[in-house]
Amino acid sequence: CGIKYNIIRQLVKKGAEVKVVPYDYDIMQDMDWADGIFLSNGPGDPTMCVETIGNLQKLLQLQGDDVKPIFGICLGNQLLGLAAGATASKLQFGNRGQNQPVRNNLTGDVYITPQNHGYMINDETLPDEWMTLFTNSNDDSNEGIMHKTKPYFTAQFHPEACGGPTDTEFLFDVFLEASKSKTNNLYFPPRGLNSKHVKVSDLNSDKIKKVLVLGSGGLSIGQAGEFDYSGAQAIKALKEEGKKVILMNPNIASVQTNTGGDESQSADEVFFLPVNPEFVEQVIRREKPDGILISMGGQTALNCAVEMYKKGIFEKYGVQVLGTPIDV
Repeated sequence: CGIKYNIIRQLVKKGAEVKVVPYDYDIMQDMDWADGIFLSNGPGDPTMCVETIGNLQKLLQLQGDDVKPIFGICLGNQLLGLAAGATASKLQFGNRGQNQPVRNNLTGDVYITPQNHGYMINDETLPDEWMTLFTNSNDDSNEGIMHKTKPYFTAQFHPEACGGPTDTEFLFDVFLEASKSKTNNLYFPPRGLNSKHVKVSDLNSDKIKKVLVLGSGGLSIGQAGEFDYSGAQAIKALKEEGKKVILMNPNIASVQTNTGGDESQSADEVFFLPVNPEFVEQVIRREKPDGILISMGGQTALNCAVEMYKKGIFEKYGVQVLGTPIDV
């Protein structure tokens, strides 16, 4: 329906032989050959994909040894949900961009995901044998479904995103393992076993008490204003977790630095300094943060953090990078 090359790369990299077919292809003719079925992303209203939904309904009727694992991404989530008997509706604004939090309802883990969709499956319309696997932590919209007894699952977000975040890349392993083992039991490893990122349990512990946030800066290339709001939300979330927040942001006219005096949304300390290695190290030396959040300040903050990481500055001061890892 609109598959991304990086989906194919991920599957091939992990040892799968991949056959790509068009949206109206009769999947049933390949069931003796295929070990699993992957449903790709794609644009538009999912209810218009009548042929695809009809073919998927045939798949879902298979029983016993004829059952094959199914994994769908984005539009694939919506198509499988519609084939299962649920309904879909259009989101008011859509969920788009990076750093969208998604909760795994089986494990309680929260992943940071990239998204680009305007439709969702309506959870309340799922048949009894299906469950909501993933939920958007911002608006509680559906982010994936799962069959309770068969190896069918989906993700509304993009685990394959080449630019990251890569929290959920392991979902390809879940799918391929089910395809190889021919089991109906899907295993979703706890976050600490599938990610280089800081675990949620670590953030909630006493290990991280003070966090330095590299802010969005001025409205210029590399310090784009769209990071301003997401950074403000990050500060609010950290304060809700009881963390002390130190903010570096050279722009006095930003959302991050102007919260109307609301302490629940304001950084505890604000440094109106350029976001570069020299000044960031000075702030680290003075404030002694336990962690640093680098993904809320645009390319300027990222470039700064990469340079400091390579020089060993974070390791020198015992500062842990939170969220998206440096190697992404």
